[in-house]
Amino acid sequence: MTIRILAVCILLSFGTAHRADAKPEQAATEPKPTLSSEMAALRDRVRSVLAAHSRQTFNTRDHSATEILGRCLAFGCEAEVSLKSPRGQRINGITCLCWNYPCAGYNMLGYSRDHIAARIGYGYQEHPGEFLAMLAMSRVPADYPVRVGKDVRKVSDLVEAEKLGCREGGDKSLALIGLSYYLDEPVWQNDLGQQWSIERIIEEELARPVLTAPEGGLNRLMGLSYAVERREKKDRPIEGQFQRAKKYIDEYQDYALKLQNSDGGWGPHFLAAKSTAGDPAAQLRATGRVLEWLALSLPDQRLQDPQVVNSVHYLTRLLGSQRYRWNTPSLNTQEIVSLCHALHALAIYNQRVFKPFDVEEKPQPANA
Repeated sequence: MTIRILAVCILLSFGTAHRADAKPEQAATEPKPTLSSEMAALRDRVRSVLAAHSRQTFNTRDHSATEILGRCLAFGCEAEVSLKSPRGQRINGITCLCWNYPCAGYNMLGYSRDHIAARIGYGYQEHPGEFLAMLAMSRVPADYPVRVGKDVRKVSDLVEAEKLGCREGGDKSLALIGLSYYLDEPVWQNDLGQQWSIERIIEEELARPVLTAPEGGLNRLMGLSYAVERREKKDRPIEGQFQRAKKYIDEYQDYALKLQNSDGGWGPHFLAAKSTAGDPAAQLRATGRVLEWLALSLPDQRLQDPQVVNSVHYLTRLLGSQRYRWNTPSLNTQEIVSLCHALHALAIYNQRVFKPFDVEEKPQPANA
């Protein structure tokens, strides 16, 4: 029997249609808008690609915690893996990591400052805060259990470890996602007694160069965008460092679209320069990361701009190719991670652009 995590867990942290602005009485009288035939065809392709990849079998014997983390990023609380072998018991992917099952010999969780924390390095999370960011974007509750051996705690313990570990000059781009989601307190102290806040992290991230950062600076842009989005969802004023971050994001969105190639993709230099590559792996890595950020950060009205749509077409073609559609579990770790970011991009796009147009099924009579 598949072990599933709590039903309140949702695939993406950006809910259907972002925010519903229409009043209930208006929704009842106004006809529901429909997608154009071109966008409806794109929706079907996106969902076909996501469905095909969701059926790929990952297992804890052959796939590391890094690879299963990527899988969970792509499919959130719907991600599943098999224990010990491709034919083993199916369990929820997030549960697998939170309960610290060994994945190709790598246990994701250990200890830091007397708190359970995700390990960093080969076989684990590749970047600080990456595991907590995935949990946040999958809306895993703060009281969901995590464990190391017989020591059972909660996701909130991971949050405490990230708070205590804040350091000036450290990479906190992905930790910013997790802390923005799980924290309500305006300030906290690290284990050195220094005062920290979401605004301080934003200020530090804005002071660091993007183009020379790991992954082309996309982690930093994701973190800043998510922090601003959470602030808006809480109906708090966008001022100070949040206002600086929003302006910065808007400028980088326009800049990124200027660097897009005519085929809809981005090259291996990410946002450092316009570039192309004949290697599908390099194309996938760059385009998946850039579109993931744009799908998350662009306002609703820009998500159907021709350049964005062209990028979605590009990824569906690439992910639907023989190289990726049928062969995912046998790829190397870097390519699996790139693939999962690309799938996450399509999942966000599906959630924000296509989900609002889905027709709600009417309940059937008991004798139907």
